[in-house]
Amino acid sequence: MKRCIGLCVARINEYTPSDFYSACYRRAAEYGYGLLVYNCGAELRTNRYYAGEFTIFDYIDYDRLDGLIILSETIKEQDVLMKIINTAREKGIFVVCVDRPIEGCYNILYNYTAAFEAIVRHIIVKHGCKRISMMAGMRDNAFSDERIASCRKVMAEHGLELTDDDIMYGNFWSGPTRTEMDKLLTSGKPLPDAIICANDSMAMAVCAKLTEYGYLVPKDVIVTGFDGIFDEQFHIPRLTTAKQDVELAGEKAVDAVVAHMRGRQQDNFALIDHKIRLTHSCGCKPVDYREASGSISLLFDITTLDTATDTDMHALTDAVASSEDIAEVAQHVCRYSLNYAMCYYSLCISEHFMSISSDYSKYLSNTTDPGRMQLVLCEVFKGERTPPYCAKVPVSMEKALDEFGVLLFFPVHFQDMNVGYGVTSVLPHVQLKRDNGDLKRLPKYTRNLNHSLEIANTQSVMRKVISELQELYVRDHTGLYNRRGFYNEISRCIALALDDTRTYYMVIVSVDMDGLKTINDTYGHSEGDIAIRAITDAMCAIWGDNEICARFGGDEFIIASITQRAPVKHSRHLMEELSNRLSEFNSSSGKPYKVGVSMGTAYKKIVCDLHVDDLIKEADNLMYKEKSTHEESRYSTTVKAKK
Repeated sequence: MKRCIGLCVARINEYTPSDFYSACYRRAAEYGYGLLVYNCGAELRTNRYYAGEFTIFDYIDYDRLDGLIILSETIKEQDVLMKIINTAREKGIFVVCVDRPIEGCYNILYNYTAAFEAIVRHIIVKHGCKRISMMAGMRDNAFSDERIASCRKVMAEHGLELTDDDIMYGNFWSGPTRTEMDKLLTSGKPLPDAIICANDSMAMAVCAKLTEYGYLVPKDVIVTGFDGIFDEQFHIPRLTTAKQDVELAGEKAVDAVVAHMRGRQQDNFALIDHKIRLTHSCGCKPVDYREASGSISLLFDITTLDTATDTDMHALTDAVASSEDIAEVAQHVCRYSLNYAMCYYSLCISEHFMSISSDYSKYLSNTTDPGRMQLVLCEVFKGERTPPYCAKVPVSMEKALDEFGVLLFFPVHFQDMNVGYGVTSVLPHVQLKRDNGDLKRLPKYTRNLNHSLEIANTQSVMRKVISELQELYVRDHTGLYNRRGFYNEISRCIALALDDTRTYYMVIVSVDMDGLKTINDTYGHSEGDIAIRAITDAMCAIWGDNEICARFGGDEFIIASITQRAPVKHSRHLMEELSNRLSEFNSSSGKPYKVGVSMGTAYKKIVCDLHVDDLIKEADNLMYKEKSTHEESRYSTTVKAKK
């Protein structure tokens, strides 16, 4: 079994986590390790759906991990984060936390301060800026305050001052930033030489506002950003900014796990410098609008792929909604999931999914230990799709890990209720020589998949409820048809017989229970119910494909049979079978009473003008005739007993 390193991350689709994952994957492969990635689609439990996303961390396979890397800044739910860390510690697993220091873990931190200072120093030394304003984040925020302090420190080194009036607060978002810029640009104050922004989102908003008021960047005002976000690559002018060296951080995280496993001494943290990018917005690189065409082309490709994804997701939902059973759901899920660059794919469902559907139970029926099984709804490995089956783990999952070196786990849930997980091998761009497009679309895919499966589950529930309501409409509590159900079913059977060229007979057996009132009066109504149940059980026992059994009243029953056999012989057979079943009950029940019936039978060849009610009436007359003899016999027996 391949040795593995775990990676816990939220929103792996985003620029930084995606690149971090790629670096971890590449480094782990160099050491011969597999990478088990557990991805949550949310940073916070802001609603029930996002709460369900965190259930993926319940599936971490701690027992096979040599180390666990956590992109801890992405998992903002402290209780979730600490549960992962504490469980790993209890199992003696080495834990690496990235971008948020956690006591007792190996911490990899980014040197934000040095990078921000380097940008401020660059615009002062290289570009000679003296009047500097700053677009900070939120007031009393640690990240914002740290960057304000860095700016003041570097300016002070060069005899400059950043006053409180020089600081604007854009709250790290574009909306508040635009409001702050409107105030500045309408205040009548002279423009600063440069506006230092605490992140890229605010820097792009600053550039947009300057352009709106007729100013040029960097000719009139230099603007710098920070963080190197994905969206910045489509901005003209490109920002002078700094990006976390997530590739180096990923490599260092894997190195730390391997060093620990090899018993090498090391510090308990590593500090990673940013990558400084000096481009258009400070004037270090002239704007080349030919670059814009490349950015526009890339943006167009992303939009086209997103549109195609939306189309696929709508098609998946429509297909799943119309599925009749689990096998059909699995077929559609596989078909649309493989439109992604998934080298391996499986979907594992707990018994909550379609648990009230008979479809689900049939997959568990052949297992020796169903309590520990899960339904592998679908599995695809090397292009071969496996129909649904039950197992503790997907059968090809280990082979996929050996071949591709990575398994990415994502949650399957209905709102906040966990119902399973998906597993896929989506190789990063270092292998596919492309961007992590499939990772970027993963949240859209998983959310739609969850909703599609919930629709399938709801459809299954509705089908069962409707079926049960229909059964209540045509059957009584004993399981026999009521009058309505009897006539519906007999009409259907007659129509089928008439469509056949062979000769069929309709045989009716009228059955009436003997002595129900006596049993009720003497032993109570509960015993009367037992006696009625004995008759209905006997009728169900002889109920074949060609029979229809019904209860017309409290102690009145009908057996109808469509047969090619000689009708007299067949009717006698039905009555004998019923009598034998009741005799078996009487001999074994230990009851102080005997359950008996009176029966009458009638038959007729099935033709277009057959009237079932006439046959029932004829059988009833013969049944009442027999019943009168039974009553005379019981009367004679009672009189003799009194004498």
